Amino acid sequence: MPDFPNDDTQLDASERVRIASAGHTAEFAPAAGGRLTGLSTDGLDWIVPLAETDWPAAKWPRAGSYPLAPYSNRIRDGVFTFDGARHRLRSLAGRSEAIHGSGLYLPWQVRALEADSVDLVLDAPAGTMGWAWPFECVQRYRLDAGGLSLTLIMRNGGDTPMPFGFGIHPYFTARRVALHARRLWPADERGLPTGSKVTHVRELRQSAEGCDTYLSQWEGRATLHWDDGRELALRADPAFAHLVVYTAPGADFLCVEPVSNVADAFNLAAGDARTGMRVLAPGERYSASLRMDFQLGKPGAIRR
Repeated sequence: MPDFPNDDTQLDASERVRIASAGHTAEFAPAAGGRLTGLSTDGLDWIVPLAETDWPAAKWPRAGSYPLAPYSNRIRDGVFTFDGARHRLRSLAGRSEAIHGSGLYLPWQVRALEADSVDLVLDAPAGTMGWAWPFECVQRYRLDAGGLSLTLIMRNGGDTPMPFGFGIHPYFTARRVALHARRLWPADERGLPTGSKVTHVRELRQSAEGCDTYLSQWEGRATLHWDDGRELALRADPAFAHLVVYTAPGADFLCVEPVSNVADAFNLAAGDARTGMRVLAPGERYSASLRMDFQLGKPGAIRR
């Protein structure tokens, strides 16, 4: 496992599992990074459906939703220092920074599959993509009449303290997101924060320019909006203190990513206590939950 994946690895998303409740359906490709590949209500998609059945590890589709573990977003040059030890992580082809952890590249196992719920489990040995600690991560999905709940659980399987962060990276089909974030982390040309500042961000949307925005102090509340009047209320535990909103120029997706740490948190943490870096003692577990409530628009409604 520590040598997997590499630049030649193809992820296999051909096998899918599904859960459903009250007209809502969620589909997953466990072996392809534990991805959520579809989320819909009566045929209306909340996330961009992931139809591909395989892809190179370093060139994943802009679709579905994938887990971020054991950290969120980038680490500058793939290098950080923790407890006096220097750690070098392995990046995949074309990337100078280590990005999004290892979970999205690895096969997850299905556990406790029911009609309306599933646990996806990753048991990663020490050394996986250069990460020094063995860890277990669980994605616990539950569908009900109102929407989708997700609990993320991280356990340090090693015998020394482990820094970590986690989150999710969904490609929503929404046009815009309304929120109130009070801190912005401006980034350099490599997408790495240079610090933070007080601000008020109340809306971000798909656009010709695109955006890649790091936020915190967002109260764990955001509402995504569709042109047909649909809404998705996103609610997250305080552990998800950070939020990334990303869309490519002219793209038809909007990523709204609840995460526990800002990009490059492990390097920034020495000078800023607000980065979201957490530390797990040997054998310790940590869990946090988020919720997506679905609201269908009235027939024929168009809102912009």
